[in-house]
Amino acid sequence: MGLNAEGQFLLDIRSGIGDTNNHLGNWNPNDSTPCGWKGVNCTSDYNQVVRCLNLSSMNLSGSLSPSIGGLVHLTFLNLSFNVLSRNIPGEIGNCSSLEALHLNNNLFVGQLPVELAKLSCLTALNIANNRISGPFPDQIGNLLSLSLLIAYSNNITGPLPASLGNLKNLRIFRAGQNLISGSLPSEIGGYLVLWSNQLSGFIPVELGNCTNLRTLALYDNKLVGPIPQELGDLIFLRKLYLYRNSLNGAIPKEIGNLSSAVEIDFSENELTGEIPIELTKISGLQLLYIFENKLHGVIPDGLTTLENLTKLDLSINYLSGAIPIWVPAYEATDYAAALQQLTEWRHSSSTWSVQQTLGG
Repeated sequence: MGLNAEGQFLLDIRSGIGDTNNHLGNWNPNDSTPCGWKGVNCTSDYNQVVRCLNLSSMNLSGSLSPSIGGLVHLTFLNLSFNVLSRNIPGEIGNCSSLEALHLNNNLFVGQLPVELAKLSCLTALNIANNRISGPFPDQIGNLLSLSLLIAYSNNITGPLPASLGNLKNLRIFRAGQNLISGSLPSEIGGYLVLWSNQLSGFIPVELGNCTNLRTLALYDNKLVGPIPQELGDLIFLRKLYLYRNSLNGAIPKEIGNLSSAVEIDFSENELTGEIPIELTKISGLQLLYIFENKLHGVIPDGLTTLENLTKLDLSINYLSGAIPIWVPAYEATDYAAALQQLTEWRHSSSTWSVQQTLGG
């Protein structure tokens, strides 16, 4: 009877792949179906079709054949952690049942094919750690089921398309270490990680509406303007990283409403004003970095009540007044050393620092 059509498509895919470790050695063209082949998983009904293809971490080289588009019943495709190269074929958009696509940690180049936008069932797309270039296609906003988009460590350029705002189910968007420019998307929930790009302009106040955000990492960009007070509405936010930009103005007192926060880093900006006393309300705070700004005034005594605070750096500012004493958590020798460092501010024109380690 011969090998069925999906088996033929898989053999076409294999023909374009280098398999030095013979992981695909049991892909036998004399079989009637590919359902027993390594990495291939089929449905269990009478008319078996290929449902999953998992070829991760097999040291496969070469390129992905356009024949991938023949696997129209595929719901899961994982080619991650190989050395596959060349372009991602546009025919992948014919895999209309695909829900998860993992192409990360390869050597894929070129732009993302616009045909990806046809994958209406896609919930997870991971293309991180490749050499993909060009902008995100505007059509990416058609992936209305998408909840996870991972694209960090590529050469992606251009502004983020406004159509990203259509992705109401998107919970994790990580695209750090690219060359993305322009302004930020104003609607996203979960994790927004866009560090080390070329983003410019203001942080949109609409981010305050993304109440499901857990992590907001926009550091090492070219953002300007004030920190929006609306960020204080992100009551589930745990990590807020805005350092190494050109943000100015005062730290909004509303940041003190971030009751779930464990790490806040506003360092290496141009922030002015005083350290808001409201920060002392964040009882679970473990890290607070505001060094290298233009802050003035005194250190709020209430910071000494934050029992979980293990990392604090307020150096390279214009702070003045008495240095609060953190008594309970210091070993005597640690405290003495820290106090000596702290007192150096009295002999400096602008700065002092405190970095403490609590509980060991």
